Amino acid sequence: QELLRIENARQRYHDDWVAAGKAKFFVDGVIETHTAAMLAPYADDPSQSGHLLWDPEKYKQAVAELDAHGIQVFSHAIGDRAIRLALDAYENAQKVNHTTDRRHRIEHIEDAAASDLPRFGKLGVIASFQPLHAYPNDDTLKVWAGNVGPERAQRGWPWRTVENGGGVLAFGSDWPIVTQNPWPGVQNALTRQTTEGEPAGGWIPKERISLADAIRAYTLDAAFAGHRERTEGSLEPGKLADMIVLSQDLFRIEPTEIGKTEVLLTMVGGKVVYQSAAWPAASKTEAK
Repeated sequence: QELLRIENARQRYHDDWVAAGKAKFFVDGVIETHTAAMLAPYADDPSQSGHLLWDPEKYKQAVAELDAHGIQVFSHAIGDRAIRLALDAYENAQKVNHTTDRRHRIEHIEDAAASDLPRFGKLGVIASFQPLHAYPNDDTLKVWAGNVGPERAQRGWPWRTVENGGGVLAFGSDWPIVTQNPWPGVQNALTRQTTEGEPAGGWIPKERISLADAIRAYTLDAAFAGHRERTEGSLEPGKLADMIVLSQDLFRIEPTEIGKTEVLLTMVGGKVVYQSAAWPAASKTEAK
């Protein structure tokens, strides 16, 4: 019955504005409440290791069936045990169905096991992250990191490691959990610091990524994750004219200033749909 509902939605909604026919699973909970499924007990409470929200075999079977019908699968998986199960399910679906390029996704990927990080690139699984979730405030550095302990905390939100393994990063906001405004997220992807510059050098600095890669993750690779890279995600002849004009050149400013960026003009499909009050003044200044 659920498969039929997904198929019907895919047939009904498939234009440039709304596309349905995907399926999302919640495989575990979150680390802060000890409900994310971990391979080993939590550091601050060894009596708990979280729990899976699906029976592993039933989840694998469901993923394989959806994959066989050409349906892209999204899996919320935060703990290392849940992430491993999602990767195993996607790998199993590829093998039993002999399918390729489904671009199944894992959402959040807060604390994967080291041995699983190269699998994103090897399996073609999209690594869907929300950079502001790694904002190094007290919630992250004390509650989150305290729950998993220092060893596992060093794999928190491993953007660079996944990228180095050939994995595709798709960035977003996870609104309404955090702001829809992408610029604080872009800044955090580069700095892994608070707006006050803490901690010095960034939290787990080896996982910071470049500005070009952060922009790509929010644009072209996000479009790739949605099978839309041929028409969206970059400014090229033949693609939709979806673009924005910014208040500052991100490549000429300090990374700590990126969060202050504002959008002056927005075009969708070649039509102007938004103009900031500052846009006319900015455009006249540029003309001079």
